[in-house]
Amino acid sequence: MFKNENVLLHLSICLLVAFIARVECLERCCRRSLLKKSLLAGSTPAALSWIGYASQANAVQGAAEYDLEYYFRDLVNGNPKEGTRAASTGPPAPSPRTLQGPLLPLLLDEKCSESCVPTKALLDLLSSKQSSMLEEKIESIRSGAGRSFRTKAPWSDETVADQYYFDLTAYAFWKATADLLPDYKVRDQFARNIGRRIYASPLIAQKAKESTTAPLTSTIDSLTGILKLFEASRYIKAFKLGDDKTTSVLFDELDDDDLSNGSQVNCLISIYEPATLQASLQITGEQSRFMPDFVGTTLAAMWESVGISASYEIYFVDSEYRPNPKDFFPKEQLIQYTLTKK
Repeated sequence: MFKNENVLLHLSICLLVAFIARVECLERCCRRSLLKKSLLAGSTPAALSWIGYASQANAVQGAAEYDLEYYFRDLVNGNPKEGTRAASTGPPAPSPRTLQGPLLPLLLDEKCSESCVPTKALLDLLSSKQSSMLEEKIESIRSGAGRSFRTKAPWSDETVADQYYFDLTAYAFWKATADLLPDYKVRDQFARNIGRRIYASPLIAQKAKESTTAPLTSTIDSLTGILKLFEASRYIKAFKLGDDKTTSVLFDELDDDDLSNGSQVNCLISIYEPATLQASLQITGEQSRFMPDFVGTTLAAMWESVGISASYEIYFVDSEYRPNPKDFFPKEQLIQYTLTKK
């Protein structure tokens, strides 16, 4: 009937506005429907206060409102590629934890000396010429990155017992290691050897024992002991086994059967506020996955000792919903393991 598409479009909009007006007469409008209507009718958020809905201004937003408002702002302001809202500065860092106990000297010291497990694992893979460059590289990177790290999370003392100085030192060590080990397979060997050395130390009092009938459930005590050791050293603030629905049970008899029959078994372990969190985030932001890891590789070594192959990925989790997609302030590292019988 209508040959002109613009006329049809305008008529459709008029009908839509008339329908919305009719609905408004029947029920009180909430913020969610108001926001949807302003999007469809072409209103701007600034208009919301003078079209009769000022009383809804203080209503609590849900996820849908936040998302819709954010993308609507992008649309109104031209939808530039980088978005229209800058990232927030983020919450202030809490006071640094004091790392302690016999595990700490194994992880790192201020000079990353040969008594530390990562240094031993690295020197095994370097030539004598490369080894002589290590200390200078670490100090150069730590000095260069110190100002940025301190702005985000200021340390109290320049010692690895200070959580945030430990974080900076780990960043410098892993960045120097990346320069010296460009091969990805060698990097994986380095990371695995860190876990093997920690697991072989006398600090791991309860070693896993190989079991043909309960290959996975028999490792839970050793696994929990390792996590408690890291927690006692204050390297991590807390940990959780499994997902939200299985917080107390990581494996059961069905998992044992699946592994014994040749199937792979997946599991999740969360660690909260690890002492290398900012270093890991910074390296990930630099488009690299070669980041500091002590917990994931030690658990993999534990399973390896009883004939179970463990591959894993580490993800960052921000448990708080934030309306700006650019805001990402995680406190949790989620380790996802895939376990198979060797």
